[in-house]
Amino acid sequence: MLRLDCIRAIYPDLEDCLVVTIMGAVAAELQSLGHRPNFFYLQHAMGLASSTGLGLALSLPKQKVVVLDGDGSVLMNLGGLSTMARYKPKNLVHVIFDNESLLSVGGFPTVLATNSPRM
Repeated sequence: MLRLDCIRAIYPDLEDCLVVTIMGAVAAELQSLGHRPNFFYLQHAMGLASSTGLGLALSLPKQKVVVLDGDGSVLMNLGGLSTMARYKPKNLVHVIFDNESLLSVGGFPTVLATNSPRM
């Protein structure tokens, strides 16, 4: 499934959520479907969408928070995943798109693009 098709499929469900996206393609594709005031397009902070989403989820426990992230971005902040696992906010959904590329910063391949075994 293409990332845009996935975003298009969940778009109606994002109306009542705080949505944080990472920079570049994910943000552009979400915005192409129609901007909403509850969408925050995190620019110039690769790797920090998960941390931003976690902070929002912990400080606003009654508000559902959705983070739309990329595989390359997640690799930039692996410590964020352990912090999310520590606090386990029930109101946080973290979606990671795997395109095997650091697309927004030049298209460099991630480790999954180098024929590494998949889990």
